[in-house]
Amino acid sequence: MGYDYGNARIAAMRGRLLDRAAISRLGESATASVMVTQLERSPDWAPIMTRVAPLGTDPTVALETAVEYHRSARLGALPPFYGGQDRRFVEALVMPLDAERVAALFRRRRAGETAEAIASTAVPGALLDASAISAIARAPGMGAALRPLVDREIISREEAIQIVAAEASEAGSAKVESLLQSAVDRARWERVDVRGGEAEAMRRLLRYEREAREATIIELNEAGPTIATVLERTTRLATLDALAALGRRDPLGIGAVAGYVSAVEAQAIRLRAMIARVRARWSAEETAPYLARNERPTWLEW
Repeated sequence: MGYDYGNARIAAMRGRLLDRAAISRLGESATASVMVTQLERSPDWAPIMTRVAPLGTDPTVALETAVEYHRSARLGALPPFYGGQDRRFVEALVMPLDAERVAALFRRRRAGETAEAIASTAVPGALLDASAISAIARAPGMGAALRPLVDREIISREEAIQIVAAEASEAGSAKVESLLQSAVDRARWERVDVRGGEAEAMRRLLRYEREAREATIIELNEAGPTIATVLERTTRLATLDALAALGRRDPLGIGAVAGYVSAVEAQAIRLRAMIARVRARWSAEETAPYLARNERPTWLEW
């Protein structure tokens, strides 16, 4: 099947993403309602805004939810564009979103929210579609909640057993999330542990992600608590912008997929910053780091 069909679809999808200028204009909206109206006029966002409209009248909630649905819809669409081992490479690229969604569901369960409340508002992942997320939310226990992840080879049966045991231990939630993240990391590396094709390129991508994440953790530990959140987001944004540039340099290979995934995630971070600007009246100086053009680091080779 190759990359021709999928990458052609991605090229069209990437052309519909909001650029920095469009995102900046959204941040200049007088109210969240005005921002909603502007997104409703975007061909890429109109279906998403229609979907979140029934969730309530609070436009800020609608905007934040729309950002998450957009991530799910765009990343979840990618694996079916490819076949065989190429599809497994793409799964490795989008799987972090599933880990994020499941961790959020588990936190809500531990906080005492009802299964129905969680299921009615939970957002799909990439490999975990709406039915899988609903099954996790409504599962009677951790073992049943992990079954959709095992079925999709996001975690193994052995890892599921470890997570169930961790939930019952004194370590509790922190251990569960740590094991979940480790399992997803293992599943991603397992998908690229093959010979030939784009395997080496995928391994370089995962190594780059890991090194960037480790560097971010070091920076956060050195930063004061008042700037840690902004630093985390803008450092992550610089990483995503570097990876997004791959799509321009590798239009016929896996780099185009990695570039699109990163561009979608970068768009989400920038939009959240603009929503915060409108809601909390952030100044232009506070939002400027989110709109900066990040240069490609010289050590990112492709």
